[in-house]
Amino acid sequence: MTIKEVEERTGLGRSNIRFYEKEKLIEPIKNSDNGYKDYSQEDVDKIKKIAYLRTLGVSIEDIRSIILQKITLYEVIKCQSLKLEEQMIELNHSKEMCNKMLQSDTLTFENMNIETYVPNVNDYWEKNKKLLHFHHLLL
Repeated sequence: MTIKEVEERTGLGRSNIRFYEKEKLIEPIKNSDNGYKDYSQEDVDKIKKIAYLRTLGVSIEDIRSIILQKITLYEVIKCQSLKLEEQMIELNHSKEMCNKMLQSDTLTFENMNIETYVPNVNDYWEKNKKLLHFHHLLL
């Protein structure tokens, strides 16, 4: 089947499908008559599974390892569930901190006093080192 048919059957865009090809997660056969790639039903099924795992936050590397049977799907999902739990805890804490800050009627950058929200700043930086590093990478 053509890539257009794969798009219709999976609901995914061409760029997603091509990305999975580039990452060697699917390998459609090249039709020798016309030079186009022919996708099988197995490719379609695989694309759907890959896309679903991506929506759960599973990395391309982990998906590749699952496909190559270097690790089980169960192991990856168990690990992903733990990562998501940790992220939820961090996000809930951040939300609580934001809500504390919003209790001030005069919240500005200039008058923000970190010690009001965080008694021990050094401990706070240590606990949030990962976030500081991540945001630094975005700059």
